[in-house]
Amino acid sequence: MEIVGDIIRKTGEPGTLAIEAAKASMAFDIGKDCGLFYVPKIVNFDAKTGVLEFERLNSLVTLLDMAARKDQRLFELLKKAGQALAVVHEKLVLPKEMKYELPPEWMAWPGENVFIHGDYAGFNLCFDESSGRLVILDWSSAPLLGRNVTYGSRFFDIIWLMIFLFYGAPRQCLFNWDAPAMANAFLSGYAERRPEIIQRLSGDFKPLMRRYYRKTVWYLAKQRSLYKAARYLLYQFMIYPRFARYHPGLD
Repeated sequence: MEIVGDIIRKTGEPGTLAIEAAKASMAFDIGKDCGLFYVPKIVNFDAKTGVLEFERLNSLVTLLDMAARKDQRLFELLKKAGQALAVVHEKLVLPKEMKYELPPEWMAWPGENVFIHGDYAGFNLCFDESSGRLVILDWSSAPLLGRNVTYGSRFFDIIWLMIFLFYGAPRQCLFNWDAPAMANAFLSGYAERRPEIIQRLSGDFKPLMRRYYRKTVWYLAKQRSLYKAARYLLYQFMIYPRFARYHPGLD
């Protein structure tokens, strides 16, 4: 990805970028209709050369940065992120040829799977200082899954952000990083449309949450040098007990 004036340019495999373009374009319309979030406009997509260009928004602050500096608007933004994700899961529909499923363990019961964001994490959720809007970026799926995954259990997106809220804590904030409260704010927004998710997260999906946390941490550790991976794993070893004890709720 590169910045060219007022443009954010991504280059890559044309088929993968076509999926991201389709998701981002539809999400732009969904956000416009519901008023809960904004997605940067697509300026250009060249399928032959594998170039996808978005408008550049110059006043974005990531959710992670807001949490690190204890921004008073954080919990309101997290609740809105939950509301926005619930709408995305209801409204996002891609063509049949762009339906790529999650691994089997992340698929839900028949009739409960949805088209997903795929990388709903703190660096892709932003606050636009100039407009006061929630902005959702990067509609390709997380590298851990491969960039083309588009379809699976709604709980993937939900758990992915909840995991991020725990393992994404900056080191200087480790002991005053209230991940449970942040996760609850997010869930309260989603639960306004789907209140049954709290019970499902506490029961059916709790073991999967823990297992996927460990899988995510190992994946990220492998992207580092041996020394940095050891430091990272030690840091995560201190964080994990709080995540393992977390009981999804709204208080």
